[in-house]
Amino acid sequence: MQNLIKSLLGSKLLLVICIIYSVLITIIFLVPIKEIPKLLDFPIPIDKLIHVFIFLVLTFLWLLYVNSILNDTKPIVIFLILVLCLLYGIIIEVIQEFCVLLRGAEVLDVMADLLGAILGLLFFRDFKNRITS
Repeated sequence: MQNLIKSLLGSKLLLVICIIYSVLITIIFLVPIKEIPKLLDFPIPIDKLIHVFIFLVLTFLWLLYVNSILNDTKPIVIFLILVLCLLYGIIIEVIQEFCVLLRGAEVLDVMADLLGAILGLLFFRDFKNRITS
């Protein structure tokens, strides 16, 4: 019984973390900014790397949460989370284009979001394999 209670409390805490992270990145994406400064003359624009990292963490957290609830992540669940994360990225870009001053939609941002989500999935699978072995 105690293990069940601990797992429920743990999954609730993880859900809170997932929701807080999702809300924070939504706020960050919807804040009007003039320009992201260029750092170190990187060949890849820093904002694309930020998108990759944000979506890597977003996907990883939600996969971790769903895994804690279901005790396993089936391929259809993984696919659904990837689609939802990608859909979230597309919706953010559309809102930026039509509702946020000084921001606009970029296809490369959505591609960076997708790359981040895929990396988050790979990171999750590696993390899960290390824990189970």
